[in-house]
Amino acid sequence: MYDQYLHIYEKLPLGWAGLLMGLALIALHGYALLKPETAKAALSKAAENDKAGRVLLTVDFIWIFLLLFDVSWNPLRINLFDFNAFRSMLIILCPIIWFVLYGQTKALVFPRALGLFLLLMAIVPLTAAFLKEPVTRLLIPIWWYPVLTVAMFWVGKPYLFRDWAAWYTARPALYRYSNMFGLAYGVLVLLCSFFWF
Repeated sequence: MYDQYLHIYEKLPLGWAGLLMGLALIALHGYALLKPETAKAALSKAAENDKAGRVLLTVDFIWIFLLLFDVSWNPLRINLFDFNAFRSMLIILCPIIWFVLYGQTKALVFPRALGLFLLLMAIVPLTAAFLKEPVTRLLIPIWWYPVLTVAMFWVGKPYLFRDWAAWYTARPALYRYSNMFGLAYGVLVLLCSFFWF
């Protein structure tokens, strides 16, 4: 069934992946530079925003469920290879784990949900850049590998998000220069998506 199957992530052209990533970085870091006080306040309060965390957590588990749900009309379904025998069990566990995290987690839901979302999101541009020809494609994994590392910490130790946000927003120079770097990186990825990807 899966021998000739091309997953939807693998169908995403490298140019489109670079375009979307570049625009996202420009929008995010541009906003942080243009509206620093608003962005800092939102970042400082994000860890305690359980309502947004539960919404994002629900999006995460719908995404995971679709990855596991093996029907021909589902473009997100994945091949679990040697673990295909566990697919039914994982599908059953998916809503159970969502229910436990949604209903029983009393604090710091947002960092966990954001970390999980970033882990799910990263595979899309990384798959688009995998084994492609232009060397500039490396701009995508160079950005995403540190993000993945941080995201795993947030899932396992969500209080780190709160602590890092407080530390980060208290340093104006670091805040300004890191966002300038992020903006420049987004412009670079965007240019590469037009001319080389």
